[in-house]
Formats: sequence, C-alpha cells, structure tokens
Amino acid sequence: MYGIIIVDDELFVRKGLIEMIDWESSGFEVIGEADNGEDALDLICKLQPHLVITDIRMPSLDGIGLIQAVTEAQLETEFIIISGYNDFRYAQQAVRYGVLDYVLKPINENEIVKALHKYRDKFSAQKQLQERLITHEGEKLIETLIRGEAKDNVLEAWEKHWTGMGAKEFMYGLLEINNVFPWGDRLIPPKAELKNAIQQSVQQICSETPIVYEHRRAFGFIIPDLYLSGHNGDARSFMADCLLQLDNLFSLDIQAYVGRTVSSFMLLKHSYVSAKETVQYKYFRHTQRILLHSDIADMDLNYVHIRDEVHRTIIEAIEENNEHQLVLVIDRMFTEFAEKVVSQEAIKAATIQCVHSVLNTVRSMEGDEKRLASLVPIMNWQDHNITFSELRALFETFALEAAGLIQSLYQSYGSGGIYKIKCYVDKNFHENLNLKSIANQFYMNSAYLGQIFKKNYGMYFNDYLLQLRITEAKKLLRQTDLRIYEIAEQVGFKNADYFVTQFEKLGQMTPTEYRNRIGKR
Repeated sequence: MYGIIIVDDELFVRKGLIEMIDWESSGFEVIGEADNGEDALDLICKLQPHLVITDIRMPSLDGIGLIQAVTEAQLETEFIIISGYNDFRYAQQAVRYGVLDYVLKPINENEIVKALHKYRDKFSAQKQLQERLITHEGEKLIETLIRGEAKDNVLEAWEKHWTGMGAKEFMYGLLEINNVFPWGDRLIPPKAELKNAIQQSVQQICSETPIVYEHRRAFGFIIPDLYLSGHNGDARSFMADCLLQLDNLFSLDIQAYVGRTVSSFMLLKHSYVSAKETVQYKYFRHTQRILLHSDIADMDLNYVHIRDEVHRTIIEAIEENNEHQLVLVIDRMFTEFAEKVVSQEAIKAATIQCVHSVLNTVRSMEGDEKRLASLVPIMNWQDHNITFSELRALFETFALEAAGLIQSLYQSYGSGGIYKIKCYVDKNFHENLNLKSIANQFYMNSAYLGQIFKKNYGMYFNDYLLQLRITEAKKLLRQTDLRIYEIAEQVGFKNADYFVTQFEKLGQMTPTEYRNRIGKR
C-alpha cells in the first residue's frame, strides 16, 4: 500500500473524498488529512506519503505554495491538484513543479481513480527499479567481498547501513540444491525463481529481504544478527525455518551451511570462506540438513585411500554376483567414510577406483561397458551437488548392474574365453602361476574361473597345471642331463623337494627313478 494525505479546507470535501474512493483496491491507504497548507506541510514532513491530493486555494499556505515547499525540501512526494477553478495560470504553475494531474470540482470518482492508478503504476515501477538497483549493488558487493576486492569506502557505507538498522554481528549462509542431475528426471526451477523464493522465505520469517547471490553451485546471502531476533539468535533454528518455507514451494533436496560469526561487516569474507569450508563436511553429518561452522570447527578432513581389503571384497562380490555380500560391504565402506570424516576427494577416488576395476573386468571379457546405464552417473557425480544417501544409492546401483553384466559375460564367454586362458597356461606354465594370479590377469573371479575350467576340461586348474609341469619334467629327464633341482626350476617349481614329492605323487616314482628306468631301456 502507498500512503496518501488529503488536504482541503472544506471538511465535507475531505470526508466525501475519503468515503467516495475504494483506496485499497487502487493500492493506497489514507494516512492523514489537513485543512490548510501549513499543517499539511508538517504532516508531509512527518509521514512522508507517496501522494498528496490537495486543493489550490487554502488559508495560510495555498496548494501551489505547499507543492513549492515540498519540492524545495527535496521530498519525493507526488501531488494531485483539485480545484473549483478552471484556471490555466494555476495549471501552469503546478506543471513547473512536476504536477501533471489537475482535477476540477465537483470531483469525478473515475477521474480520481484513473489518476490513482497512474501513480500506483508509477510508484510500483520506481520501487521495482530501486529494488533492482539495490539487488545489483548488493550482488556486486558480495562478489567483490568474495574476491577480496571490496573497497573500504563501500564496506564502510554498508557497515553504516547495517549498524543503523541495529545489526552487530554477521554470518554468511549457503543454500545448496542437491540431487538434480542431467541423467535424472527431476527438474530445477529457473534460478531467478529460486532466488526470489529464498528472498520471500527470509522475508516471511524476519520481515527483511536479503540480497541473494548466485554462486556456482549454491545460493548465498548475508545473515545479520537482527534476522535471528525471532529465533533467540540461533542460526540453526533460523535456517530450519527457511528450509521449511522452501520445502512448501519446491520438491527439492536443499541443504544449508552457515559460516562463522564475525563482529563487523568488514570481516564478512571470513564467514563466507568458513561457510564454503563447512560444505566440505557435508558427508560427515549426512543426516543433518543444516551444518554450522561451529559443528566442524575442531575437525579435520581425512584424505585416505580405500582399504585394499574393502576394495577387494567389493570387486569379488561384483564378479561373483553376490548381491547380499555386495550390499553389506558397500554399507561398511560408506559407514567408514562418515565415521572417519573422509574428504569428498577421497570418496571420489575410492568410487572411481572400484569403477575402473569393474571396467577392466568387462573389457577383458570383450564386454561393452556402455551397456551399463549407471556408468555415466557414477563417473560424473562429483560435478553435481549430491547427498550422501544419494551417492551411496548411486554406487550400489552401479555395482549391482555391473555384477549382472559380468555374470552374463561369464555365461557368454564360454569355451572361447577359457580356451585363451588354457593357451596362456600351456605357454607359461614354467612361470610362477596359480589360479588367483591367472584370474587377476584376465580380470576374472578366481572361484568362477576354477569352476568353468573344471567344467570345460574335466579337471581342476591346479591339477592341470601340475600335469603340464610333470609332463615337461619327464621330457627334460629323458632328453637332458640337467640335475633334478635345475629341472624343477625350469618347469615352475621353486622348491626341488616339493617338485620331487609332486612328481612321485603323480608318477608313482621319483624323478631319479624315472630317469634310471628310462636309461635301462
């Protein structure tokens, strides 16, 4: 509503005009009235209305004199003149002072309403322009504060502005919208709509409109302590009310972070920096939507690698398609992330390490990783705001999908794939081979490799490898004069005694007995 004062020396004219017009529907509220120019001037200086409807001819100070006095006082009040005289001289004088509406008595309601609507639109446009200018200057100020480029005189002006309103301390708050991805079906409202919603939410809480700044991945605004007066100075309670207001408007996962309190507007950059630091701890207290810098001030992020045992167990569960074991170990991994306050960079490294291990397995089996619908999300989550629970769900979805793909590749890999492995063993049996090393080399699960090897060749892998080595050893015993320990080394045994034991077990005689027997023929 815009304030308006009615000035006329005739009581019935003032009261008639007040009763005649539906002021509220026109956007105005009558906040005062006067019967002469001098009283009207005092009232205008005190109440500073947006608009005054005044008669021309009045005792003490006439309408033109009143307009002149208000103009010289540099007050921003506009005027509508009413008069019983169609005097062009008065109209000329009024125009010199910027008055464009001149209404003759008897007053026509439509003419007054038309003039009111014109001024209402004018005031609204001026208000919007002023708000845009203030917003622009405020956003520019926040940007220069963040960069450390704010000029002292500008900071001092804003400091004076806030202290004049009663503010003594300041904080910087960040609102982060999570779980909106290019690969998902959730849409984010236009940024202008979000900024406006944040402003309205704060305004409903404390009757103040903040300047909202759009950061790269969040929205930020200054929180003077006077914003918290209705929450006993509690920033967490204030932010909770803000989130509640926004939850009523949008179905979004919004989280809030508040930097440390500073005693001067000049120090606000420190609060902004600490708010950004607080965001890095979002996975530590992942069940809380609001995180204050005081919550994490005495903590340090840990930049640790995923434990080999955890990584190995995850990959084995994926390759064995063991869903129950997979879910358990993923739970354990993410629990450790939170309990050990693991940094987001370390979590990213751990997930990517697992993903690459899975992709190596898929490629070794001539599979196409593009069949994994969850590959793009798990490889690109770090480029978006994501909650801890959503990240865990994303990783589990990928792991389960990868397990299914690898299982299907195992089934289609068939004799062709196992034949490649057999050929490799036939060629390299003299090396330090075992089932686990072969499985790792071909990116397979060792237990599954053992199963399909037995299925295809009718014997266990270790028995086949032993048979190869003993067969080659017999050949060397027959065709060379190498000593027993030299033959053992050449066919892949590190220990000569163990070679003799295995040779005797398979051939029912020792290597020496075998050589002597051949030599007697």
